[in-house]
Amino acid sequence: MSKIRFEWNIESQQIDQSDGKDLQRKNRRRNTLRFLSLIVLLLAAIGLGAIAVRQRLIDVQNHYAQLLQDTVKAEVAALRIGDLGAWLSFQSAGSEEWRSSQTALFREYEALKSAGAIELTGSIVAVKIDDARARVLVQENINGTPYVRLWFYRRDQAGWRHIAPDVSFWGEERQYTGAGIRVNYRAVDETFAQQLGQVAADWRARSCNLINCDALPILQVDISPNAPEAAAWINENNLHLRLRSPYADLARADLPFDGTYRLQVSKLLAERLLAEMSDFRASYPQDAFFLQESGLNWLSEWLVGVTPDGSLMHSLAQNYGEQAVVDLLSALNAPADMSILQEALPVAIETAGLDWRDFIAWRLNAEAELITARAENEWLRLYDTSEENVRLAAYQRFNDNAPLRAQRVVDQAIWTTDGGVTQLRVTVEYESGSETAVEIILFNLVKQVWKRAS
Repeated sequence: MSKIRFEWNIESQQIDQSDGKDLQRKNRRRNTLRFLSLIVLLLAAIGLGAIAVRQRLIDVQNHYAQLLQDTVKAEVAALRIGDLGAWLSFQSAGSEEWRSSQTALFREYEALKSAGAIELTGSIVAVKIDDARARVLVQENINGTPYVRLWFYRRDQAGWRHIAPDVSFWGEERQYTGAGIRVNYRAVDETFAQQLGQVAADWRARSCNLINCDALPILQVDISPNAPEAAAWINENNLHLRLRSPYADLARADLPFDGTYRLQVSKLLAERLLAEMSDFRASYPQDAFFLQESGLNWLSEWLVGVTPDGSLMHSLAQNYGEQAVVDLLSALNAPADMSILQEALPVAIETAGLDWRDFIAWRLNAEAELITARAENEWLRLYDTSEENVRLAAYQRFNDNAPLRAQRVVDQAIWTTDGGVTQLRVTVEYESGSETAVEIILFNLVKQVWKRAS
């Protein structure tokens, strides 16, 4: 009996121990679940608190953003109705110079309104708020073209106040890299830099099809809101250019790299390319001076895609190809006169079908300046003095020393006289008092150079 009881006792103890362990496990599990539940509740509370704080911050930001938009619209409304006092009430009071400049801007708007040239839409194109400072792009239409102005603001207890341009708030530094070009700029100038980079890369590629660009470095452009000039070289030899941000004043909304900027930049690039073709600068009033200046203008206008009427270089390129202009400019030297043009032509000058109007206008204006300067030797070289009557008429003009007047050549015709002389007949217009006078002037072709003959 004792043996059996002993074994039962052992089994009973094992059962009691097993039940105790199960109870402990349940208690631990229950405590763990309670702890996890507390953590979840705590995290949920923290999350809800963060969401509430974030929503509060968003509400505050939206409130300040709405106040800013209301301020901009109120400013535009003041301009629209012509209320100077209301306009100035939104301006920062910290600088009299700023308030004076804004008064002057108000007067400019008044003049544009009087001319019916401006539409003050009040449209806000872009907004950037950084704590207590902000910048806003505001659109206005001038003569039907959309423009934008960049306005800066500072927030104080009274609300947003219009302040002077804040260069430190022009955005982070960025870079555009294209074929043969690198543009350094800041966030505000994103659209301008992208347009500039794409257009200038195309200009470089087209130019290099005409001119050997192997020695040219990469074109580097720095865009700055406080550059002293709209466009200027930092280092011309190294092709390092600096442009002023168009948003520092007034920028085209759709095309910030507009026609004016394109002509300025293309002119600088054309000067550098011309230096690759010729390492000298001609002196006024030599024909080589006109050819260099005319070639520079042609190259600049060719890059932009402008074809002006009455241009010798454009007629040369149109009739004989762009390479004919490049060949002419490459062959230029300091003492060259217009006869050097014959080297770029496959036919005689008189039969080449060239437009001489801008050259003759330049010659006539140069003649008038030489008469005023009493530069007799340089002046006399402009005439065909083989005939005595031409020489006498020329000296009569020189002695009269008439006041300078701008002269425009509006028509031309070339023929051969009965004496076998190739002659150019031009129709010239100039201002005479309140009227426009017209004069016919003749030029003889002497050794491939036009000389005045009347």
